[in-house]
Amino acid sequence: MAMLLAPFIPVLLALGTGGYLFWNHAQQGVLERLTLLSEYNARVVDRFLDDFLGDLAMASLQLSEYPDAGGFESVFKMLAVKHKGLVDIALVDSKGAVLAYAGPSVYKGTHAVPGRWLDEALERGRSVGSVVSGQVGFPLCVVALRFNVGDKIFVMRASLDAEIFPPLFTVGRGEDVDLFLVNPKGEVIAGSGGQVLTRDRALVEHVFMGRLGTAFRDSLSDAAYSSSVMSHGGWILGARKQSGPLFSAADSTVLFLGISLLCGGIIVFLSSLYLTGYMEKMLRQRDEEREKLREQLYRAGRLAELGEMAAGFAHEINNPLQIMKSDQAYIEMLLQDFRARAKEDADFLGDVNEMAASVNQIKLQIDRCARITHSILNFGRAGKSEAQNIDVAKFIPEVLTMIQKKIQLSNIALRVEIPPVRLVVHVDPSRLQQVLLNLLNNAMYAVSETSQIRPGEIVLSCSAEGADMVRVEIRDNGAGIGEDQKTLIFTPFYTTKPAGSGTGLGLSVCHGIVESMKGVLDFSSVKGQGTSFYVLLPRVPSSLE
Repeated sequence: MAMLLAPFIPVLLALGTGGYLFWNHAQQGVLERLTLLSEYNARVVDRFLDDFLGDLAMASLQLSEYPDAGGFESVFKMLAVKHKGLVDIALVDSKGAVLAYAGPSVYKGTHAVPGRWLDEALERGRSVGSVVSGQVGFPLCVVALRFNVGDKIFVMRASLDAEIFPPLFTVGRGEDVDLFLVNPKGEVIAGSGGQVLTRDRALVEHVFMGRLGTAFRDSLSDAAYSSSVMSHGGWILGARKQSGPLFSAADSTVLFLGISLLCGGIIVFLSSLYLTGYMEKMLRQRDEEREKLREQLYRAGRLAELGEMAAGFAHEINNPLQIMKSDQAYIEMLLQDFRARAKEDADFLGDVNEMAASVNQIKLQIDRCARITHSILNFGRAGKSEAQNIDVAKFIPEVLTMIQKKIQLSNIALRVEIPPVRLVVHVDPSRLQQVLLNLLNNAMYAVSETSQIRPGEIVLSCSAEGADMVRVEIRDNGAGIGEDQKTLIFTPFYTTKPAGSGTGLGLSVCHGIVESMKGVLDFSSVKGQGTSFYVLLPRVPSSLE
């Protein structure tokens, strides 16, 4: 279970990090969009007021040329054509007295009472005032411009319907964004939702909470706000966007994370199942290999014990053989004494000679047994390597004398190819002899399998392999090795011989011996045609011989 759950930890961390980054990116995108909307619409309203003030300046020039009532009425009509929201205009002196008025006939300009607009116009030359609810009965935005005619100072006061501002908010419509103009008192001058001169706390309050000119998301109202301060009147253009779209992004994020987690979980679960099954298979395979190796070690141990027992038997047999050899020598001495006594007695002399022949046969068998015990003891001492320089060209004939008789009895043709050059290697002669005898015995066995088909032949050759190696090759025309057997041929206890004919240790032991000599033991074979085993050994340079 822990293996199944562990891969989910990095998946959850990755999805959590990705989800947070996505959510933060979506929220920042909404806030940046709101900031752009507030700044853009603030510039639009500022330009509108600049344009209107410019028109008032142009009108003041015309009015200075035609100062009568007809000229003032002409100015009003000209401005009203361009600015549909223009309600009326009034010309006042520096004291605030209405000198001329143009507008609805029901009013005579008496509502244009002096106020802050007059003081700002006289002081700054222009004034864009707050929307006020004057005597005309609906909210008006008062715009005033100062101009001089000679030494006299006049102020042209114009009233604009506050409803002219919402149509200016052309960007942001259809995006669920509320745009609104706010005066420094916190009153909504005009809003895209139809607000005119009202106090909408839910709409305005957040803009004035120390966040003026910034964009932010208010968690209490679940809305995002941005605001920009305008050039005229200290007005503020605010923008609000309900968090619905944000939440939709969050919902999308949650949906995306859920789907990703589900898909990732399925992939991780299936991967875990596969890896668990694979690991279980590998562990089972390792267990089988370990059990097989343990069995091989057990068999190797038993063989080692048998080897030690054989060496012990050989040692114990060797002692009585020495006694028998001493007695045989003593008997020979007695036989010589008997021959001297026999002299003219032909019958006795014949008996002595027959006895001598039997003693010679006993001597031959004792010597044979001694050689066998010495061979067993020498094999037991094979673990002690005593390397020396040997000339392979001279060493091979010595090895062949040990097996020459067996080859002849098997009716196998042996051909030896030795070049007339010194090929010196630094190895343990007894171990190299063990390797070559094992390869020759295997070759004889392979040839015997095809003796009914063709005459057996074994070729033993040695040659230089490049400048640094010596190659000893034993080639036969026997049964060959199958493709499925080639990969196992050096495996311990693997043998192609029938049960009881081999232990399967010969080639694996030889392979290890040659490797210990820093050489290579390998082969090439064609099934049904023969096999060639070769040994590559490091050559001793002639300067070190």
